Amino acid sequence: MDYVNILVIIISIVLAYLAVPILLKVLTKGNVLESNYKGENIPICMGLLFVFVQVFNLSILYLFFVDDINYIIYLFSLILIGFVGLMDDLMGEKDVKGLKGHILNFLKGNPTTGGIKAGVGFLVSLFVSMTLSSNIIDIIINTMVIALFTNLINLFDLRPGRSSKVFILFSIIMLISSTARVYGNILYSFLGLLLIYLPLDLKAKVMMGDVGSNTMGFTLGIYCAYSQSLMAQMIYLLFLIILHVLAEKVSFTKIIEKNKVLRLLDNLGR
Repeated sequence: MDYVNILVIIISIVLAYLAVPILLKVLTKGNVLESNYKGENIPICMGLLFVFVQVFNLSILYLFFVDDINYIIYLFSLILIGFVGLMDDLMGEKDVKGLKGHILNFLKGNPTTGGIKAGVGFLVSLFVSMTLSSNIIDIIINTMVIALFTNLINLFDLRPGRSSKVFILFSIIMLISSTARVYGNILYSFLGLLLIYLPLDLKAKVMMGDVGSNTMGFTLGIYCAYSQSLMAQMIYLLFLIILHVLAEKVSFTKIIEKNKVLRLLDNLGR
């Protein structure tokens, strides 16, 4: 890890440390609360923290350390993904579940905020893929990888800290397997802010909401497209498809609770 990545982590920690109490106060005063799995009303939409920190931190990086338009593309896309996630948090239909449910409602002429979020997510993924791909096959693979990663974290955001742990796991794997030692700072920035955010999530004091889970997943997808070999991307894509198909048929929470190792990791830190 070079000094720039270390600096990115430090700035991320400082920004998150300063922003968390402000966001908590604003969300609580604005009554932006939702009942968690225990039935307790806690602030939701704390994932706004992710958008703020990433935008400020990586803007500093772009201005003073790197001259790469891909950072601007990432931040522009992240803000849009965060916006539709926030819209779903604040106005979403609670009775429509799963990606399949939102798509079916859209086809029936009953659009939902979840369906809008999925559509925008796909279009943003396609846009980003077209900026970094060299042929139609690459465009298809990158689009699907980014789009499915964007929704992936949302599938696990059902218990305190679970989605962040999934993000950390994928981040470590992709940083190790990366074929291009660039853009790792978009993950390091996220990992830095999680040092401040995760303890609150683990203690069920806040929820990141879709604005958080979607921006978190989108960041994984972008990094996968930027840094992984074609073979690795195809493996990730197959794995993502399997997870999304399973999510429509089984409960990940029940699977985790029945497995001793997964249950231990899931409860770690709570």
